Parts: sequence; structure tokens; C-alpha cells
Amino acid sequence: MDISLEVTQRNHFEAQKIAKKKKLTNDIDDNGSEIKKSKLQIEQSAPEKNAVTAGSGCSKTLTNVRDCEAGTKVKPTKPFAHQSPKKRLQLNTVSPSGSPQKQAKEKFIYGNYNQYYGYRNKGRECRDIRLEMFMSRSELFQDKRVIDIGCNSGLITMEVAKRLAVKSIVGLDIDRALISQANKTLVRQKKALPLENEARRLHKFPYNVSFVHGNYVLRDDVLLEIEHEQFDVILCLSITKWIHLNFGDAGLKQAFRRMYLQLRSGGKLVLEAQPYDNYGRRKKMNDTINAHYKAMTFFPKHFTDYLLSAEVGFEGVELMGVPENCEEGFKRPIQLFHKK
Repeated sequence: MDISLEVTQRNHFEAQKIAKKKKLTNDIDDNGSEIKKSKLQIEQSAPEKNAVTAGSGCSKTLTNVRDCEAGTKVKPTKPFAHQSPKKRLQLNTVSPSGSPQKQAKEKFIYGNYNQYYGYRNKGRECRDIRLEMFMSRSELFQDKRVIDIGCNSGLITMEVAKRLAVKSIVGLDIDRALISQANKTLVRQKKALPLENEARRLHKFPYNVSFVHGNYVLRDDVLLEIEHEQFDVILCLSITKWIHLNFGDAGLKQAFRRMYLQLRSGGKLVLEAQPYDNYGRRKKMNDTINAHYKAMTFFPKHFTDYLLSAEVGFEGVELMGVPENCEEGFKRPIQLFHKK
């Protein structure tokens, strides 16, 4: 064969190969001119990027390979790297279930209102009468170890520490954000004092306060076996309803037994329980609460008898008083249970 003919044929084949490659990456406009494509357009049009499994309709991309294996038909999607940051976040984030209204309702299922004290004590003339009641019995608190269960943002906890000269007080709440808020307030109180000061040296307020995030209701009753006496006073103020609705009769009974076990000999439980007619407004906050509400057989009218029973063990009870706060709904009796 003539060498020049062989070269010509080779050039022809090379030209066809180049033309075929260009066809994959470029389009031709009406005038016969090439339209250049971006890298993203090339990736979208390339057959191997959006290959479809025969008979399934599944795109063989990493984002939907599991759907293909499950036999689910899905539409081809853009490569993950070329999707907007917002879209990528949506793909990587599990969306919360339920409507925004339902999510807002469930936000405070533990009574963890972030403006609780402002709601309870509306108006400048109002004050928390419970503190005045406690101050009238200051001997119960002075130089004692105290825990405040369901302390919210810690305002009452800190006032008890400041006014009643407790040895120490722990504020406990199930809401991590409220405990964070309480700790920030506590840090500001400490920063307002000189580094070396009498309060620090004598372990007085604000150095006699600490806040802990946690759920007072234990995972299993078996854990009650390792409880030990560590507090002289337990404050349980307007929290029984929320324990009751979220953890049912069994959860609240366990909490009462735990309180008794954590108190030292001669210890006191200060109990402000919500009345049963206060439960109904919250019964539909979520399915769990609704189920506990419907199954309830242990009512607030039974609390005193249960706390004094052999199952718990308190020796006696007295009425400390009924605070006359600003809101009608907050006139709740405060009882004082004694451990022998």
C-alpha cells in the first residue's frame, strides 16, 4: 500500500475519533457552530453518569444505590458535589417528624418553659412567695445540703442559696439549654466578685451552688438499689405533673422512692404538687403523654398516702402553707415530709 494513502486513512480515522468525542461534549447550533458546555453540563449528559438499570428505573449513583437494591424507582439526581450547600444539608440531615406546630408543642413537654419565672410572677409588684415561706423556716435550710429537682433556669435555686445560707445546693433539670442558662448566670455572679473574696473562702453564695443536667427518673428501678443518703432537703416544686405525664404512674412513684432514699436521716422533702385538674390541658402534647394520661390510676390525692406508706417510708407530713402568688393557678399547697 502507498505510504501516503496509509497516512491519509490514519488521519481520517483520527479525525472521526475526535469528532465523535466532540459530539459527546458539544452541541451544534442552527448555524453549524459548536456550543461549548460547562463541566457540569457534560457530567449531566454523559451516559455513564446517569446510566439506568434495565427494567428498574434506578440511577446508578451513590446517592440512590440503596433504593436500587430495594427495587425502588427514583429519578436521576445531580452528582452530590454539584448540588447547592442547602440541598446537601437537606440530604445529610434527618428532618424532624411532625408539623412545625407539633414540634413547638413538644418543645416544652417537661414544663421546661424558658420564661417560667416571669410567667409565674407577672408584674413588678409580684414576688415568689415560696421564698418568703422558706425564709420563715430558715432552720430547715441553714447549713444543709439541698437539691432542687426541676430547677428550670435556676432562679429559685440561687435565691435559696443566697438567702437561706445552705451549705450547698444542686439544681437539676432535664433541659440542657436551661442548665446552660443557669450556669451562665452563675458565672456572671462569680465574675462580679474579686478573685479572692470572703464568699469564696467560706463557700457561700455563689460558690455554694452548682447545676447539673439530667433526668431524675431512672432507667430502671434496679438502680434504686445503689442510691445512698446525700441530701438534707429536697425541693420538688411544681414538677410532679411533668414527671407523671412523661413517665406515668410508675415513673412518679419511682421518683418519690428515690427522694426518700437520697435523704439523710431527719431529712425533709418540700413538695409542691400540681392538682389533677391541671393535667388535662397538656394531655395531648404527644402520644406518650396522652397514653400515660389515659392509663393513670395514681392521682395527686393519693400522693400523701403513698409517701407515708411502707413502700416509701416518710414518717410524717405537715402543711407549710399556700403561697398567694400573682396567678390564680399557682396557689398550690406546699407540704413538708419528714424522714425519721
